[in-house]
Amino acid sequence: MARWLNVENDLKTLIYQTTGFQEGDENFAICVQFAMTNIKYHRFLSVDSHKVTKSINGILEKFEIHSQLDKKDCLQRLCEQFLSTPCFEGRDTGKTDTHYSLLMLLLSIGENPTHATYIEKPKILKAPEVVDDFDWGAYLREGEETFSTIYADSDSESDYDPLSDEETVVTVGSKAMEIPESQEVDSRISTILSDATTFHVEEEPDPRESGMTWLTRNVTVQYWCGQNRPEDPESMENLKKDWERYREATDPLYSNQNNITMSEIQLLREVLWILGGATDSFVFVLHGEEYIVRENIYVQHLTDNSLESYLSSFAKYGSCVQRLLRFEEESICGSYDLSITDSNRLTCQTYQAFANAISNFIKSLRKELTQLEKRIIKQEQTMTLAMLHGDLSPWLKKTEVVHSVYIRGVREAGWLVNNCQRASHLLSVLFETVVEYDTLGQNASDIVELLIPLWIQTTKPYIEVIDEWITNGNLVDPRSEFILKRNEGVKSLDESFWETAFTIHVPADSTLRDGIQKSQHTVTDNSQSKRGTQSVDKSYASSHWAPEFLEPVILEVVLAGKSMEMLQDLGKLADVCGVTREKSLYMSFLESLQALLGTRPHDDFTEESPPELSMYPEQIDRQMKIKGIYDPLLKINFMDVFHSCNVRLQGPIDEEDQDSKMLNVLETERLHPINLVLRQCLYPHITHKYSRVCTRLVQILKEEYHLMDYLAAMRHFFLMEAGDTMFDFYSPIFDKIRLNSHWRDISTVNLILQEALQAHYPEETSRLYVSLEDLPKDRRPINITDCIELHFKVPWPVDVVISSKCQAIYNQIFTFLLQVKRAKYCLDELRFCDLEKDILPHNHSGTEFSRHLDEDMPRKGRTHRMHVLRMRLTYFVNSLHNYIMTRILHSTGIEFKQDLGKAKDLDQIIAVHNKYVNTIHERCLLHKMVKLLKQAVMNVLNLILNFQALWDEGIQEISLKTIEGMEIEFSRCILFLSTFLNNVTKRGSFPHCKLKKKKKISYICPYCRQTHSANFCKCLNDTDV
Repeated sequence: MARWLNVENDLKTLIYQTTGFQEGDENFAICVQFAMTNIKYHRFLSVDSHKVTKSINGILEKFEIHSQLDKKDCLQRLCEQFLSTPCFEGRDTGKTDTHYSLLMLLLSIGENPTHATYIEKPKILKAPEVVDDFDWGAYLREGEETFSTIYADSDSESDYDPLSDEETVVTVGSKAMEIPESQEVDSRISTILSDATTFHVEEEPDPRESGMTWLTRNVTVQYWCGQNRPEDPESMENLKKDWERYREATDPLYSNQNNITMSEIQLLREVLWILGGATDSFVFVLHGEEYIVRENIYVQHLTDNSLESYLSSFAKYGSCVQRLLRFEEESICGSYDLSITDSNRLTCQTYQAFANAISNFIKSLRKELTQLEKRIIKQEQTMTLAMLHGDLSPWLKKTEVVHSVYIRGVREAGWLVNNCQRASHLLSVLFETVVEYDTLGQNASDIVELLIPLWIQTTKPYIEVIDEWITNGNLVDPRSEFILKRNEGVKSLDESFWETAFTIHVPADSTLRDGIQKSQHTVTDNSQSKRGTQSVDKSYASSHWAPEFLEPVILEVVLAGKSMEMLQDLGKLADVCGVTREKSLYMSFLESLQALLGTRPHDDFTEESPPELSMYPEQIDRQMKIKGIYDPLLKINFMDVFHSCNVRLQGPIDEEDQDSKMLNVLETERLHPINLVLRQCLYPHITHKYSRVCTRLVQILKEEYHLMDYLAAMRHFFLMEAGDTMFDFYSPIFDKIRLNSHWRDISTVNLILQEALQAHYPEETSRLYVSLEDLPKDRRPINITDCIELHFKVPWPVDVVISSKCQAIYNQIFTFLLQVKRAKYCLDELRFCDLEKDILPHNHSGTEFSRHLDEDMPRKGRTHRMHVLRMRLTYFVNSLHNYIMTRILHSTGIEFKQDLGKAKDLDQIIAVHNKYVNTIHERCLLHKMVKLLKQAVMNVLNLILNFQALWDEGIQEISLKTIEGMEIEFSRCILFLSTFLNNVTKRGSFPHCKLKKKKKISYICPYCRQTHSANFCKCLNDTDV
């Protein structure tokens, strides 16, 4: 009754809280009666675990449909943990009815779980206290069996009384316990097992025996001295004994006297030692860089083949660790050898960084090995060679990967002759390995987690060289491992600075061949390399001139470095660097990696900074107040002094440790494709520096050094765009040549040029001058002006763009244009009166008089023929002149200005300018490919000069045969030009030479007086001229 009374009181309270009815109300009594009836007489069904599980799976599926994966994972994990917890019904297992009942209750009271906001609170686990529970006794008795003895109760004060003859032995475990015979042996005592609560004494030393005897019995067997483990007659390890008996029975010559029997624990520790890098081992003998397993080692419960299989596998990985450690040692020793002066013989910084990364990996491996050795020493868990191999399999795989990178990146690159190629090869091999394992996805996530920090740490010296160059303009490369080297013979103010100041570290082909041959012999003789000569040939074929991961931005790096050095020479470095120091390129790269990939929680990364020490003594304040010279400003100065001392005592932050911590906390499981990572994390920083530096340099050249004005001056004078000025220059010279006056005087020519410039470009008089070279070998009239060369004084740094080579090309174009101008000028200056002037009779000889008598055409006919020929020549030279000045010079100049406006750096400006000059050079028929075309044009121009000379002599001195000869020569040249240009236009070789449709070059036959457009006239074919 008391139980139901308590239930009734609880029900009344529940009804009042739920409905709000007061006791005494009719509704309240009805509710109490209904609740008591259901509790007393209704039988509820037990919870159905399958329905609960199905409901939970439905909620999990709903979470997944609504993309609430975090809720799904959390609910699934919590349910599994709750169901597996043994906490109800007095059972030591989970999944009871109580578990499912509570879950059903939670499911019933839950409302709309998909719209609820849930944030999982992390559990704060208390770190267990570190207790030094190391059992030194077990450590000294490692591998030995423990003999425990339980003594009967005794009133004797001495614990060292020997057992009497009347005592009986009772078995405890596998050993014996002695009790007196007078006492009756209890059956319960005979089944006692030794545990932590049993009082027993382990090998108490007998005071009568010496200390050496006790140590000999308790210390581990010195197997390294040839001592064997004593056999236990009650041992269950019978496999080895049976095998030995079989071999002795089958082989009469077999002897096991030199065999050393060891326990598996001893073997395990030997394995851990060699994997940690120990060179002295009894089981494993180090031969060069290879561990060899000793032959006479045996374990009682393993066969020879099984033992050899396990030990050989561990020896292989131990050899890998030994090679890595030796490389680390060589890198350190080869970095500080003062006797070596050649930087290429010293270990490059990339190798040092790689060795440092390997050292960090081996430290992590040794930590894991230390934990395993502690477990083995405690002997609280079973550990065998197979179990050790399984536990270490991830680390062994990592060791194999790191070793393969070392072999391919360092060992097989021994034939490379300089540090630049070695560093580039190693970085490229590392990058290719990262890409290779990255493509495997989740199957190689642990390897990628190892390789990413390894690769990034190895690239640090290379990135720092780039950062110093593109940030401060200093190419600091003490080990000559960067792809470029500074040519000390080229001064900063030299016009060839941009092209020759930096050269690529590429040796001669003969040096490479010698290195390959040496490497082939080395690799063939080395038994460790499995690739042989084919690997060397493959490495030579695929060796990278630059690190593969930098190839997409290497051009930007080089241009930014050159631009920074030029800005430094111009004194404009502050315009780019600024006052505040920016973050290094390497740190920016790491921060971008963290922002992209995220970080995982790590205790070492969130260490609190040490408190700042106060170095300012209070005695100074007291002394200043006592002496009456207290000054707040003086106190501030004292505090600054002591603060600086504090900073020096604390020392700088170790950047290497900070980098390692940042790399260790990277979330590599979210790693994107490595090319995408570089494109988002490293390349933008380099591109930003390149854009800022190069844009500023171009702006300075255009605004402060007037680059555009100098380029315009070159077009004005060398390309004769300033027509009035250049006409004033060359017209007096052409007149003197026509009058056969002396004109090849450098002072006279320069005076004519200065007078022409003074009228239109007075500011250029000090920059432009003329020099006269030797006459060309070709003494034709058209080549007389080839000795004139223009020179324009271009200051630094504009001469980097307008170099002396460019001026030489400009002069070739100027010479050609001067020839065309001269031909046009000569035709324009012809007068009709000069042709029809009379010659005195006494000036003619008899031969000349007879020549005029033989004329078949009267004077008017010859005059008309001369006028027609002049018009034809004028039409040709005017067409050629207009084509050159408009279609070539003007159109190409417009394209040049557009391309120049799009140029972002000085290299693009130089490339655009060189392209512009070379295009004009080619289109002015100065290229070797159009030599025949130029020769035909020169023949016509030379014909014009000969025609002018005949014109000046008068019609009386011109015979019909001479006129016909000039007409035939001109017709042949026109026909050749027409045929050549039509064929070239059809092939599309010279787009600028394309002529309009239905417009062909025509000529008039001098014999039949008919116009022809494509082929020779029959008159010309039948006439021998």
